[in-house]
Amino acid sequence: MKKISLSIVFIITIVLLHIVCNLQAPVDNNDPDPFTDLIPYEWEISSLEAQGFNSLLINRAFSEMYGISISYSLLIVRNGYLVAEQYYNGRTKFIMDPIYSVTKSFISAVIGIAIEEGYIESIDSKLLDFYPEYADEIEDPRKFDITIRHLLTMTAGFDEESNIDDEMEQADNMIASILTSDLQFDPGSDFLYSTYGTHLLSGIIEKTTGKSTLVYTSEKLLAPLDISAVMWSKDQNDVYFGGSGMFLTPRDMARLGYLYLKNGTLEEEQIIPSTWIGKSITNHRNYTTEWGQMEDVGYGYLWWTGKLRGYTLYFASGLGGQSIIVIPELDMVIVTTMNADYEQGSNQMQSFIHILNNYILPAVEDTETE
Repeated sequence: MKKISLSIVFIITIVLLHIVCNLQAPVDNNDPDPFTDLIPYEWEISSLEAQGFNSLLINRAFSEMYGISISYSLLIVRNGYLVAEQYYNGRTKFIMDPIYSVTKSFISAVIGIAIEEGYIESIDSKLLDFYPEYADEIEDPRKFDITIRHLLTMTAGFDEESNIDDEMEQADNMIASILTSDLQFDPGSDFLYSTYGTHLLSGIIEKTTGKSTLVYTSEKLLAPLDISAVMWSKDQNDVYFGGSGMFLTPRDMARLGYLYLKNGTLEEEQIIPSTWIGKSITNHRNYTTEWGQMEDVGYGYLWWTGKLRGYTLYFASGLGGQSIIVIPELDMVIVTTMNADYEQGSNQMQSFIHILNNYILPAVEDTETE
């Protein structure tokens, strides 16, 4: 999606929601800045060497990130320890930024939780069963075949955002506009990345749980992860965006990756069903592509999958270099954030893939072969 205008009214609204939902950092006598006065998750710290890294190669990775002029952060978690952390361009661990489409991977987790709790019957439940009020407006009968599975795997047929951004941003009701927009193919027959299609999942969460997506996500996912602060933008009808819109710190982003690395369990609490994790990180496309040096790139349930240097990995990816990368074989989670550039978004992610391939992964391999 294009950047939704963060007007003064919007910022005030979000901050008030923070207070109501008890999601902001503790307040002192000075008015806090919602973008900087945060308490990110306090990871247990370990050294690079203790967790099996060649520190010289990791320092080279940090230098290469500095060379990407719009970099904000690079974090590495291994064996449950934060072993490397670097910030750029004035960022610190206390600052949260928009994570763009990484939001989708949080939504995927929450859909899995809602199914487990019985709010949603099945991944194959029909989309329009949740939006019966719009059924009379639907002219394309194929839309009655769209399921939650199609939305999660980007196979519903809704158009990509660049083609319908203006229409959606000017709509009085974004959900209605998405539902009545033109399909690009028969549901399930092809793959087309659609942020607006994902937004319908947020509406489903709100309709089935009786709570806003922010509140339900906070209760069922963020609070168990000890994520104490989040901001999240909304559409014209106060539905939290399902395809983008979240603001988090990099340390908190790493918590989602670590939860998936541990198959949905932290401290003996099953937060996300392990079966959901497994299906989410399995490629459901009937083909794969390449992203620079990354091979076999596929798509699960709002998570990307791929291989790099022979390692199977999966990752949440947001416009312009926001990422949570999980490499199970190495017990590793890597987070990057950048100043998103709409013209260079994919290039920025591929620049980091080069750093991951040429420095970070060899930093582990170097010590393992000694």
